[in-house]
Amino acid sequence: MEMEGIVSVWAGVFETDKALREYFDYMPGRDIPPFSQDFFDGCDIYPFDIDFSERSVHEFTVDPEVLVCHNSEGTDIGLELKKLFPQGLEKPCNAAILVYNYKYDPEDGTPNPNAPVTFLGAVPCALD
Repeated sequence: MEMEGIVSVWAGVFETDKALREYFDYMPGRDIPPFSQDFFDGCDIYPFDIDFSERSVHEFTVDPEVLVCHNSEGTDIGLELKKLFPQGLEKPCNAAILVYNYKYDPEDGTPNPNAPVTFLGAVPCALD
């Protein structure tokens, strides 16, 4: 649900930024992006404002702070994620999806267990 000051974060593995874009972005010729199908039951293209989202592919890491540091609010978000994962992520990841002003709740749908990304959590974030 939309919630100001919260960012929902997913992490996964993609070979290229193009592969992540194809997973996350709406593309002509298909009704619903795979990301929306995997986490929002394919009910809508996006249940959030797409203008308040970011995605990135970079080096592999188990450090949640490093995973999101490339994003615009990554420093603050990384510190909050570190509180959820003080020992690091379970597996190395090289991609992050951030949706600002949105609090994702896995209980609201049926997340696809085979999705290429995993929901890490929804944490506070102060947008500038």
